[in-house]
This record gives sequence, structure tokens and C-alpha cells, in this order.
Amino acid sequence: MPLPFLQAQDTLIFVKSVPAIGLDKVSQDNYGHLYISDKKGNINKYDSTGKFLMNYSPQKLGMVTLLEAFNTIKIFVFYRDFQEYLMLERFLGPMPYLPLKEEQIGFARLATLANDYNLWVIDETDFSLKKYDRQFNKVLYKTALDLILDARDYDITFLREYQNNLYINDRYSGILVFDVFGSYKKKISFKGLDFFAFHEDEMYYLQNDTIQFFHLYLLSNRSIPLPLKAKYVKVLVYNRKLYAIRPDGIDIYQIQKR
Repeated sequence: MPLPFLQAQDTLIFVKSVPAIGLDKVSQDNYGHLYISDKKGNINKYDSTGKFLMNYSPQKLGMVTLLEAFNTIKIFVFYRDFQEYLMLERFLGPMPYLPLKEEQIGFARLATLANDYNLWVIDETDFSLKKYDRQFNKVLYKTALDLILDARDYDITFLREYQNNLYINDRYSGILVFDVFGSYKKKISFKGLDFFAFHEDEMYYLQNDTIQFFHLYLLSNRSIPLPLKAKYVKVLVYNRKLYAIRPDGIDIYQIQKR
């Protein structure tokens, strides 16, 4: 098993800040490019050094509910208020909004792109997880969630498919893990989260000014403290760089071995 790319004895060397306004959702592709939406629904793309590259301005104003760039070729954008999603190409060219069919998806609380280019959807109408075939507008798999979560007390904020598993974040109970057929496997009891990300065989997230890392297979934990009082809301890591997101900008750190 290879050593984690970031060790507890590593240090963070500040590189620079990238100013921005009203930052909201974030994602990163396999080349280290950053994709960040603001509260008006605009999406900005930056390279791994923090250089601004391009912008997507939506046809309709509305906050992005989920932004996912892991695929690199297709950037996925979901809008809960519109019950629609976009598939942007890597140059963020304008694309038509694509509706979720109401006869198949009653009301999508959250949706994300699957590795096979179909969608994973949390449907609040029947409180279920659905795998949705985009081409034929039909549900491939459906898993009831009422035996896993309390339908009266949950807050699902994020979901992501990674290494043949689907990870769903419920702020109150933790991270639910499903296989690629939508079958429930287990729960990881990390509570109070909004967002998490992955690097190699680890999941990581920001909590109490500290980056927490969890190895998906060894089930081990480690942490790296961040500068105090910086008011970071999310973090991303790539190629020994840390991108710490503030509501008004991005701080970039180099990860340096001691």
C-alpha cells in the first residue's frame, strides 16, 4: 500500500491568495483545474496555479446546488430550484439545460454524474436513491432510504461516485456508502459535514480548522491543521498543493515535507 501523499509531519507553505466574490460550490478535475460557482450561478475555471482561465454565465440566474468536475470531459451542474442540470464541456461553452422527467423523478433534492454518464438522484417524493438513465429517461435502480435514514430528520448535502462506490453525505447521521447498483453497504460516522473530496485511496474534509483524512480501505485517520481564524469553508488538494476556499477567495499552499 503506497504512503499517503500528505503526511502528518508535512508543513503548509503559503503561496498566494486569489481574490473572488461570493464563492459557493467547488470542484476539481483530474488535471488540477478548479471550478468554482458563485451565488448567482456563474462558474469560473482556474488552473492549478490559481490563474483565472474562463467563465460560464448561466442563461437563468440561480444558485448551483451541486458542481462536479471529476470527469474532466463533462462538467456537471445541478440546479435544484429548476429541477434541471447542465453538462458543460471543458471550455465551459454554453449548453442547453436538461430537465429531469417528473414522471420518473418527482423532486430531486440532489443529483450527480455517475461514472457511466448516467445520474444518481435523491428523490424526495418517494424518499429514494435512483440511478437515472439520461438517454432513455428511465430509472435503472431504486433504493428506498426510509430504512436507512429518518425521513423526518435528515439533511443530504453532497454525493459523489468514487472507486465503484457512491458516497452520500447526510449532515446528521454521516456518510452513507452504496455500490454501483444502489445497494446500501455501510455508514461512515462523520457528522456535521457539507462537503468531502477524494485523493487516491483517501477521503478528506475540513472540520474545525483541520483537514481530516480517512483511508477508505485501511480505515485509518490522520489530520493536518490549517492556519487558525482563516475562515475556510472547503479544501481541495492536488499534486502537493492545498486549495483552501474562503467565501471571498482561494488561498493556495504548497505541501512541503519536513
